[in-house]
Amino acid sequence: MGRSAAISALLLPLLLVTACSSSDGAPHPAGGESTAGHTSSASSTPSSGVGSVEKSMRLPSHPKYLVPIRNGAGTEDLPDFTPGKDVYSVHIKCSGVRAMKLITRGHPKDNPSDIKCNTPVTIGRVYADPVKQKLAVQAGDGAHWTVAIVDGERPF
Repeated sequence: MGRSAAISALLLPLLLVTACSSSDGAPHPAGGESTAGHTSSASSTPSSGVGSVEKSMRLPSHPKYLVPIRNGAGTEDLPDFTPGKDVYSVHIKCSGVRAMKLITRGHPKDNPSDIKCNTPVTIGRVYADPVKQKLAVQAGDGAHWTVAIVDGERPF
C-alpha cells in the first residue's frame, strides 16, 4: 500500500480535533455520531473569507488556500486540490445535525472522519503525499457547514 493510500485510510480520522474557543485555548477531541442520509446541495458557495469568518474558522494569518472558505448544506463534493507540502489543514464548522463526515471521494467507507457539530470549529492536520486530493462533506438534511483547507500545518 502506498503512502498516500495508507494516510487516507489510517490517519485522517485520527487527526481531526475540535479546537474550541475555551478559556484555556486548548483543543478538544472531536467525536460524535455518524449521520445517516445523503442529500445534495447546490448552495455551496465560496465565501469572501474576510475578517470575522477567518477569525471564527481559526485560520492562520495569510493562509495559502487549497480550498477557499466555502459554505454549504447537506452532502457535497469539495473541489479537488493538490497540497504543495506533505501536510494540509482542514478547518470546518457545522450546525443543524449532531455530526457529519469528511470522506475521501471514491472510498467513502475507508475510515471517514466524524466531525462533531455545534462546536466553534474543528481543525485537523492531514499528512499526505502532494498528489491530488478528492474530499467530500457527507451530512444529512438540515446540516449547514463552513470549510476551508489550507496548505501546510497549523500549530495547535
